[in-house]
Amino acid sequence: MHLPKPTEGGDFTPVPEGTFPATCYRFVDLGTQAGEYMGAPKVARKVMLSWEITDPDTKMDDGKPFTISSRFTWSMHEKSTLRKTLESWRGKKFEDADFGEGGFDVRKLLGVGCFLSVIHTTKGDKTYSNISAVVKLPSGYPANKPENGLVYFSLDPEEFDRDVFNGFSENLQGIIKSSPEYQALSKPSASRDYVPPDFGGAPVGMEDIPFAMEWRG
Repeated sequence: MHLPKPTEGGDFTPVPEGTFPATCYRFVDLGTQAGEYMGAPKVARKVMLSWEITDPDTKMDDGKPFTISSRFTWSMHEKSTLRKTLESWRGKKFEDADFGEGGFDVRKLLGVGCFLSVIHTTKGDKTYSNISAVVKLPSGYPANKPENGLVYFSLDPEEFDRDVFNGFSENLQGIIKSSPEYQALSKPSASRDYVPPDFGGAPVGMEDIPFAMEWRG
């Protein structure tokens, strides 16, 4: 595949507020989801990126690392949140020359470090962590290796992996199952009939993030 709620549900400990080193460890294609925009119903292809907080002094009570996710509309329109996030992450804006026929393989995002800024919002008696910024690491500052394994999940029939899907939480599986892309996978002719959607192009020329796994630890 070429190219938010803060948690997947259930009880959780929110990531503390602040700015932390983090590493992207998961990309999930959520398929086309129903939603709302300015009070009107809207459907759009969604993806989710997940990061692991790799600061050794910021851990959950059980010693495991915090993780945090954000959902994005699968669009590279100049005003899209995904594009703005990737531009902040890479440290510069996209130019027309960055877009090409081949597109950008989103698997290159996995294992790439950044600084995440996290803020809290409160709804009722619950506090949620939300990502307010994703910023490029300074030159020469390698990403910390995440404890979580790198996960890539696509609803493209040629890339769909049932074992990866089965490893998701029940809530996340339910979200994906609601998409027409997942439902089409159950049809015998899914691979033959599938037509990849056009969501405005995907970025290339992001080598200078750099998208190479240079981990410390």
